[in-house]
Amino acid sequence: MNISQIINSSIISKNNFSPNGKYLLVPKGKNLILYSLNPDIKKLDKMLFNSTINYIEFSPSSTYFLILLLKLQECHIKSVNNKNFLMKIKEPIYNINSALWSSNDNYILLSLNTYNALHIFSTKDEYENIEEEFDNENISNSSKNFKYIISNIKYQNLSQGISFSYNGGEFMSIIIRKQIKDWVEIYDTNNYILTSSFVCSTINAENILWTKDNSFILIQENKNYDCKLYIYSLSGNLINILEPYKNYPGIIKLNISPNGHYITASYCDNVIRLYHYLSFKLCKELNSDNLLNPSNNKKNKNNFFFEKTVILVENSKKNEIDFEHLFGKEKELFNLENTFPKKISNNNNTNNIINQNISNFSYSFNSQYLAFISKNYSHILLIYDITAFKLAFLLVFDNNVIDFIWSPCSLQLVICTENEEKIYFFQPQRAKAFKLPNNNNSNNNIEEKDKNKVEKNLFFSSDGKRILYKNNKYTFFLIEPGNDI
Repeated sequence: MNISQIINSSIISKNNFSPNGKYLLVPKGKNLILYSLNPDIKKLDKMLFNSTINYIEFSPSSTYFLILLLKLQECHIKSVNNKNFLMKIKEPIYNINSALWSSNDNYILLSLNTYNALHIFSTKDEYENIEEEFDNENISNSSKNFKYIISNIKYQNLSQGISFSYNGGEFMSIIIRKQIKDWVEIYDTNNYILTSSFVCSTINAENILWTKDNSFILIQENKNYDCKLYIYSLSGNLINILEPYKNYPGIIKLNISPNGHYITASYCDNVIRLYHYLSFKLCKELNSDNLLNPSNNKKNKNNFFFEKTVILVENSKKNEIDFEHLFGKEKELFNLENTFPKKISNNNNTNNIINQNISNFSYSFNSQYLAFISKNYSHILLIYDITAFKLAFLLVFDNNVIDFIWSPCSLQLVICTENEEKIYFFQPQRAKAFKLPNNNNSNNNIEEKDKNKVEKNLFFSSDGKRILYKNNKYTFFLIEPGNDI
């Protein structure tokens, strides 16, 4: 376990890491620093822009990265191996809303507020000339690289309403709004030629997702309308409608297990539902309150992990058992016959984050475990064994759980709570907490009105070697967890 650096950044997301896990981008206002992470952290480049950086993203191959400056309506493209900029896209007329790399390095997508359009820019010509003499005077203009346009896109924020197929992203599906209806258009990402288009039965489509084998497209209805999940073939045939109950509210989060066997959705009724792929039948409902029923946990009590050393009392004072603990030596009594004590935060913003994370869930890389928290007991993290269809572990913390994530390549779960001094690691049958170093300057950039706007997030690099832990608005820790805790 190694905490390699404390970094101040104005943008903290999964995009800070390159897809191959070898690079790290750290923007702060108008400044941007590029680090190498292989094998140790090393500063490669520092850049200064004329406006605040709003968005960053590495290309799929990790060879390039883009920088979006909304105030200047500019998108800059740069190589990780070349200090000169390769390309600049400027759209002062059409008003850029967001940017996104295509599923390959050859195209960049820009959504424009004007006309609700998606402009697609080619980068191939510039990349072919990368070996030639190249300086800042050769930065290309927008008209030279503009190639395609997709009109009537429903969502200008490209984090929603767009999805690339798996295993290389050969196709892109996007939700279109025209003729007062939702449509899906599918494009070949090698040349952005339209390959399929069909109208949807949705009232207000909110999300779109490919199945792992790229055979079907899932379209989620807006949760404020109803709970329907539509399954379409690539030609537009409606295959099935998943509707566990009538009327709204509906799905909050939709995902597919890493092995592709289960369509997984968390609903507004605080139940996570697993549907078997191909049959599309409901195979399991995970209701955390039912799973936490003491009568269901008597036989699983050896799989409780408490932050404090807990003496579990099954019946009054009989059968006292000293359980493995996460951290600390203080002991307290816990009666299995009673319900778990609820935790309430004094920070309204923290309560909002907790309410958002109630719908969150995270799969282990091998699809064996599914981690999630309970609405009524948000200091308890439940780990469900999908292969055995049973509750495998309970992690009970002193504070409410804020975020959690499995490693992308090992059975290691990382958890953060309201306690900013600790970060928690779990592996099956093992759990531990680590104290974080003090950062006296962590709040220097936070205005007084933002002191209570504390957010926490966890992001793994793709190789599982490093974690970004965001513990307040501008500061994060770069953590190297190692293989064992």
